[in-house]
Amino acid sequence: MNTPETQNSGSKATDIIKSASSKVQGIKPKSIFGLLKRRWKRILIIAVIALPVLALARFLASEPEPEYLTTEVERGELVQTVEVVATVISEKDLELKFPVSGIVDELLVSDGDIVTAGQELARLRSGSLNAAVTSAQARLTTAYAELRALEEGTRPEDIAIAQAQLENKIASLDFARSKYETAVASLEKANLKLTSLQQEAKTASVGEVASATSTLTKELSKAVTAVGVIEDVFEDLTLQNILSQSQPAEYSEMIINRKEITSKMSSFITRNRNVASDFRETAAALQDARTLIVEATTVVQRAYDFIARQEPLGLFDYTKKETLRASLATEKTNVETAYANIDTAYKSLYDKIANFETRIATEEANLVTSQGARDQALADINTFQTAVKVSEAQLSLKKAGTRKADIDASRGRAQSARADLEKAQADYDDTVLKAPIDGTITKVNLKKGEFTPGQFSETVAAITILGVSPYRIEVYTSEIDIPKVTYDQAGELLLDAYPERVFPLAVTEIDPAATIVDGVPKYRIKLDFPESFEDLLKIGMTGDLDIITDSKSDVLFTSGRAVIKNEEGEDIVRILAEDGQVEDRPVTVGMETVTNVEIIDGLEEGETVIVLIK
Repeated sequence: MNTPETQNSGSKATDIIKSASSKVQGIKPKSIFGLLKRRWKRILIIAVIALPVLALARFLASEPEPEYLTTEVERGELVQTVEVVATVISEKDLELKFPVSGIVDELLVSDGDIVTAGQELARLRSGSLNAAVTSAQARLTTAYAELRALEEGTRPEDIAIAQAQLENKIASLDFARSKYETAVASLEKANLKLTSLQQEAKTASVGEVASATSTLTKELSKAVTAVGVIEDVFEDLTLQNILSQSQPAEYSEMIINRKEITSKMSSFITRNRNVASDFRETAAALQDARTLIVEATTVVQRAYDFIARQEPLGLFDYTKKETLRASLATEKTNVETAYANIDTAYKSLYDKIANFETRIATEEANLVTSQGARDQALADINTFQTAVKVSEAQLSLKKAGTRKADIDASRGRAQSARADLEKAQADYDDTVLKAPIDGTITKVNLKKGEFTPGQFSETVAAITILGVSPYRIEVYTSEIDIPKVTYDQAGELLLDAYPERVFPLAVTEIDPAATIVDGVPKYRIKLDFPESFEDLLKIGMTGDLDIITDSKSDVLFTSGRAVIKNEEGEDIVRILAEDGQVEDRPVTVGMETVTNVEIIDGLEEGETVIVLIK
């Protein structure tokens, strides 16, 4: 292919040659010889440079001819094979392992012993598994006994027992109903007694309640008056100025306390303006009033202490101080007296009603007990009603006889028990290693008392045994080739030990699941020889095996490399015509072999197809 660089190189060379030619044309022959003689070195250099440049320019300016590797479309027999590496094995060269882990309890063979199929070789400790077998046998016996009982039907004795149980439940129900009626009567009596006692207590305490209420109102008024006097005392502006300057924090706190107790007493009077005649409410009101008077006493005492500590100053002389102190002392005494009177009234009221409180509490406890007895009797009734219904249903079932469904269910339980026994027996059998075939023990890798990890370990076999058996071939193939392989397909084996001899084979086993070989999933295939070669074969020999997976005769085929995909994903073949033109032709392919592919449609026998373009 020509490029700008090659074109420039060619033009430069041409210019040099033209320049040289023009100079030569203007020179005479004698002059030419003289010129050549004088300047032959320069001319030689020009020639050495110009000739390669002209050759390179001509080569770059010319298109290279493509080279084709071709083959012809043929007709004939096409054989499809799977090529694998094969190994000679013997099914009777066995590596035995326990299917479970455990401690070796008994070792019954040694290296070189000849054994028969079914002979015990070794045992693991199996105490718990043996117990499981015994337990499963017992459950199976019980299940079959229950099945036989159902099949035989209900006995008259069973019906009589069910009848007696029903009558017992009915008697219990009647007794529970009787207890309920007694409990209801006791509850009504306790209610009446409590109501009567409460009314008696209320009547007896009317006078005491009235007296206590009067005392409450009177004495609380004294406390209100005393707190009001504090406000009057401290309305003196001179005293306010003195306290604001000398004791501002304490004075402000006292004012706040006075306002708080005034608000509390006002709220209490509003709430208890119409105190109920019930002695409990009155007692509670007396307790609250007593608490309020204690707070009022504290406020009055604090106000008194303020006046007592204050030194006469200016208009606040000694006379005024003593007058105010005397006034607060009087109110303090009044508040203390009010507290004592309310406390006396509360104690008097409590002493009068204490006996009633005790009696009422006793009757309330009796009422709760009666309610519990009634509720328990009602629960017993519900329980025994359910029990009677269940007993009636059980009696009806026994009288009706055994249903087929019950027999089937019992039979199913018996079958389940049998399955449990079989599983327990199988688990126990896993602790016994037996010889699967007749043969010779070649290696014992166990010791009594040691732990063996079982078949789930990658350790060596516990015991190996070699039996007499025809040799077989074992191979592993990829997941791409395994769909092509089927049973009874033929194979040809070429062993490394016998490179000139072909051994015929037939596929007899194909594993349904993959086996990981060197980190890659492979599928194991086993093949058998149609005749005996025991005198030639040895376990472990390897060679190349071709499994014939399919064959067709009288079909068109060509090289598999000739079939390619176009941009649309169609199979095409490039045809080389006689005039050198290349044609892309769609084809329909069929069976493929390692090297060739069947052409179902699109080509004719003898046509030349391109395998590779250089």
